Amino acid sequence: MFLSAFAFAAALLALWFLSPSYVEFPMDDAYIHMVYAQNLAQQGRLAFGFAAEKGVGTSSILWVVLLAAGSRLGLSMPLVAKILGAGSLAVVGSCLFLLLRRIWGPIPSFVAAWLAAFSGNMIWFALSGMETVLFVATGLVSLLLYRERRWILLGVTLGVITLIRPEGLALAAAIAGVEILGHRRLPRELLFGLVLSLVICGPWFAYLLWRTGHVLPTSALGKQFTSAVAAEYLMGQAGAWSWVSRIPGLVYAGGWIGYLLLFALGGMTLPAPRIALGSVAGVLDYSLSVWALPAWLLVVGLLGRAWAAHGSPRKWRLWIQDPTRRPLMALLLWVALHNLAYLIFLPVPGTASRYGAINHVVVWLALAAGLFSFLRRPRLLVVLGCGLLALSGAGISYWNGVYDANLDHMVAVRIEAARYVHDTMPPDELCAGLDIGALRYFTGRPIVDLGGLVDPDIRYWHEQGTIDS
Repeated sequence: MFLSAFAFAAALLALWFLSPSYVEFPMDDAYIHMVYAQNLAQQGRLAFGFAAEKGVGTSSILWVVLLAAGSRLGLSMPLVAKILGAGSLAVVGSCLFLLLRRIWGPIPSFVAAWLAAFSGNMIWFALSGMETVLFVATGLVSLLLYRERRWILLGVTLGVITLIRPEGLALAAAIAGVEILGHRRLPRELLFGLVLSLVICGPWFAYLLWRTGHVLPTSALGKQFTSAVAAEYLMGQAGAWSWVSRIPGLVYAGGWIGYLLLFALGGMTLPAPRIALGSVAGVLDYSLSVWALPAWLLVVGLLGRAWAAHGSPRKWRLWIQDPTRRPLMALLLWVALHNLAYLIFLPVPGTASRYGAINHVVVWLALAAGLFSFLRRPRLLVVLGCGLLALSGAGISYWNGVYDANLDHMVAVRIEAARYVHDTMPPDELCAGLDIGALRYFTGRPIVDLGGLVDPDIRYWHEQGTIDS
């Protein structure tokens, strides 16, 4: 009954979010992957536009393969992407419930899994046309297999998650780390599973190295390049606050805390009246709901309560020895390593914070843990629970509006620009763009990439000043 509820809810929420349009996507990267999938399905080659292009602009080869397989079966790629996203969202909720049920019991586990899986951000990720929620779902399935000591299947899922996104390697490192912390060694069966995972994902990295000269997709290098340029501009606009960029990790951690407070935990998700905050670096204007302060007090209080109840290093040592709780320690270490990798290599949250989707899951689980620490005070539990449910509902409603606005922008601006190029530019003229996905998908013609996702040389052109501005 509990597991079917997650599937039913994922389907209903998907239908609600998709009601303006079941075809378009809210972000440009989805169209980049559909172009790769289209070329793979129709021509059998992994290419974006030009036959001799060096770079690989997809960060998720498995997502491309799944879309291409759907296309070969005669299915619409947008439909395949949205079914995979909604299905993955149901899997996230189900896995969280199964991970927690033996610890908290059925009802608290169901509520916690529901809050974590069906936050507004997670629903947006699921329907964005990208692999984000499939990545999280595969990671949680891996944690379930780890709990049950199903080593061969665990090796398979660890290989699969790395094909979904390269940072899936952080989960393998987290599981190995927990085993070493708990038993001072790696079990032979886990070592075999890790080798199996490398056998599955290794050929992809070998291919990237052979084709591009890099072990990661050039899309990752392009994102690193454009984010560095953007960060340099924003710090230049920050004036007296530019010094914060010189402190390692401060911008990344502060950015995530600010993002969660504003866009996930009440700042902008709660209703009017609103307080204007002004512009950020002279670019974007934000306003804050007057209800944000009590919401943040609730959030800080519940997180503090969760830390007081579960944040003791002594308890963590006991959890590592407990087969039921050990996967939760692997989850926490996975989140830490995942964020460390992004802090070092690409210190940005990504579109709608999709690079750190697992952060949203853990934050909502921590809020639920704080809430259920009041089980012996039922009246306070009900009051705080109603507040947390209101915060969750406001977030879902807000992100539904964001999804609609993103679709409007995509249709009215990027797709319209692509149609203009298709209708007015001669076929032998080159077109260049920074956001190249919708432009390439809807024009059906090669596009010169100015963002470095497909062309790894764009960074050197920029540094040498050979790009026209």
